Amino acid sequence: MKTQRLTVLSKAILLALAMILAVAFVSGNAAASADKADVQFTYVTITEGQTLWGLASDYSKDQSQREWIASLVELNNLTTTDLQPGQKLALPN
Repeated sequence: MKTQRLTVLSKAILLALAMILAVAFVSGNAAASADKADVQFTYVTITEGQTLWGLASDYSKDQSQREWIASLVELNNLTTTDLQPGQKLALPN
């Protein structure tokens, strides 16, 4: 009888923990989605000869060009620094 109560109690605790984790996961995803939905980006289409440093010179405003380029690379999931004519990039704000 005592082991049956422990089993029921264990199952109840596991169920409660699973529900707490599920709510936390869903809440975190909803907050992240809301943050992304509020962000507006400026997009550029790359022309022949444009470079990351040239874009940084034109668009980085008060931010350091190195930090701006790092943000651009992360935002666009770039795996190379070579830009191709016709490539569209979202610019960090």
